[in-house]
Amino acid sequence: MTSIEPPSSPFRTEEAAESTDRKTVAAAVSGDQKALAALVDRHQPWIYNLAFRMVMVPQDAEDVTQEVLVKVLTKLGTYDPDKGAFRTWLYRIVVNHVLNMKSRGYEDAITGFDTYYSFVEQVPDMDPDDTPETALITEDLKIGCVMGTLLCLDRTQRLAFLLTVVFGATDALGSELLGVNKASFRKTLSRARGKLRQYMSGNCSLVDPDAPCRCRKKVKTFIESGAYSADRLNYLVAERPAMEEIVARVEERYEEEIDPRIQELFQSHPFYSGKDMGPWLEELLSTSEFEAIFTLN
Repeated sequence: MTSIEPPSSPFRTEEAAESTDRKTVAAAVSGDQKALAALVDRHQPWIYNLAFRMVMVPQDAEDVTQEVLVKVLTKLGTYDPDKGAFRTWLYRIVVNHVLNMKSRGYEDAITGFDTYYSFVEQVPDMDPDDTPETALITEDLKIGCVMGTLLCLDRTQRLAFLLTVVFGATDALGSELLGVNKASFRKTLSRARGKLRQYMSGNCSLVDPDAPCRCRKKVKTFIESGAYSADRLNYLVAERPAMEEIVARVEERYEEEIDPRIQELFQSHPFYSGKDMGPWLEELLSTSEFEAIFTLN
């Protein structure tokens, strides 16, 4: 159901995509199972990518994605196209769920910048072996460590940063999804940027070449501890496009809010596919609860 080539971003203003969404929703509510599957297929990868960056554990991100989709499908018949875009309606559900869900993934372990970088500092520096396997693990560690800094932010700041920097949303859309005015959204984004800049510039050599922490120096310790191996990578995936290839560009410029070096780091991370939701959707729709909602063809 989920392909390597992701659907176009719902965080971009595309009238054609919105029109397609509305027609698909109408068909799904009328009982077209293929339309319902197409709707899930379009939005599931984006929901999963947002969830994964919020919790950093694939299984937890899959659980969050399924929980969101259950809410969306349950409420699908209540969507009113006269009141706004479908993508806004859907991603308000996503955002509200993520803001209010129980603590997931690494959220309990990563509690703030000070403790995060204190842990990183305690990992001994060692010269790594110069092998292709070590190079792969190093790249995986880079993505994971950079992504981990997001969990040092509170959820609202994390979402504001992800929506704009990683997914390319405008402040108008971001503020609408978070249910605040644009000035408040900009302030939240600015605070997130300020914290990331302060700690990453002072610690991460990927942002500041003179900073002390270097992934290449840390990787051997992780390999020797058994935490990493070339056949068990966590964040680096083959044949997946980078976010920057999909989003193409941030629609709106945020010179004061976003450090371009940090923006480039996060946009270079892969677009993750998540698991095939086809069997799950079929099983879900066979339950009595959903048979009562959809009379599917």
